[in-house]
Amino acid sequence: MRVETGAALTALLAACAAALGPAPAAGAAVQESSPAQTIAAGLEESPVYVDPAFDSALPQEVRSGLEADIEESGIPLKVVVVPLVEGDQWGGDSQALAAAVHDRMGEPGHFLVIDDDGPDGVDYPPPGSGEGEGSRAFHAALAASYATDFSAPMAEQAEKAVEFALADDPEAVFNEQKEAADVPGSGGGGADTSDGSADGGSAEAPSGGGGPGVWPWAAGAAVLLLAAGGGAYLLYRPRRLPEPPRHAAFDNVDRARREVLQERAERELVEVGERISGQEAGPGEDSATAMATALDAHAAARSVLDSAPEGDAGLADLAGVLVLLDKAEDAMARAGAGGRGRERRHCYANPLHGTATADTDWRAMGADRTVRVPLCKACAKSVRTRMRPDPLLVEHEGRTVPYYDVPAEESVWAATGFGTLTGDLVARVQRGEHTRGG
Repeated sequence: MRVETGAALTALLAACAAALGPAPAAGAAVQESSPAQTIAAGLEESPVYVDPAFDSALPQEVRSGLEADIEESGIPLKVVVVPLVEGDQWGGDSQALAAAVHDRMGEPGHFLVIDDDGPDGVDYPPPGSGEGEGSRAFHAALAASYATDFSAPMAEQAEKAVEFALADDPEAVFNEQKEAADVPGSGGGGADTSDGSADGGSAEAPSGGGGPGVWPWAAGAAVLLLAAGGGAYLLYRPRRLPEPPRHAAFDNVDRARREVLQERAERELVEVGERISGQEAGPGEDSATAMATALDAHAAARSVLDSAPEGDAGLADLAGVLVLLDKAEDAMARAGAGGRGRERRHCYANPLHGTATADTDWRAMGADRTVRVPLCKACAKSVRTRMRPDPLLVEHEGRTVPYYDVPAEESVWAATGFGTLTGDLVARVQRGEHTRGG
């Protein structure tokens, strides 16, 4: 009887176990891995990680070739091919993705992050690396963008980016590719004319110095010129354009965007502060100076965040906080590397586009002079195709304008281009210039 009872109990327990599903193994993670952990785990097995969404864009034979080249080089290069969209875990920011993956891998490396918009490069070189090693992926990504004219199949851009990242001097390769892309096309010189003459004159000059019909035609031409001149004045005279009405949908988007930036700035202010507290400067005066710069930049970021106005008026200040925190992190990296290393430069048109930038000649529509400023690849492409880049828009005197159109005396961000035009952004904030009305 006891045997039958025991058998029945065993059968009942087995049925319950089957209904509840298998029990987790000892030590197994109850929750799913984060996307960053998934990517990091994939990179431990292969230097090329491709999201399933891009399987067809980067065929296996291309991946195998990239893997072989990277492994043969011995360079700690990692290629991450994933879709990035605003609102995802990384806010659509390739640098945030690279930072998250790097933190989980816990070792130096050069990251090429590739999505539909092309490659971006983020470097985490080992301490004491030479200057060229500190920007290997950064310059390779930019060189690949120029080499493919910012528009090529993903596989081609990935192959170019890896080829350039494994070169002896990626920065020199970038300079070569940029110079080649900036070479103007032929056909310059004198103005073109419909009749093919070099000086724009008519093919047949009238003889005899003008006949009796010349003066009526001249008088008519003069009247037409006066009319055209008056019309031009009416068309181009300075005037204040009416402001289009604001729509609730766009206001809601702007408000949500500001809230996201506010949360990001507050979070990163704490995180960078904790890293500074745990940072130990390397030996030497240069390291100590870099550490002091990191502390000053972090304090400046806190000051700007504390005084940032509410609403759209504070958007530039929130961008400024993030720029200052980047400066603090750059200074920390220099402090740990004996004072060596360079400071990243943000996109002049919109610092929220990140620091994967290259100096680009830019002449705004209607302007008669060219300026050379760092621009991200998307803004650089817009400039090269005679389009306006996507600027950081702010509210000024009741209008929405690019931040750089605010008078310099009213905005420290416009005056310094968020630190891209001058090297004294931190000092200006310390003097309280960020509290001026803009």
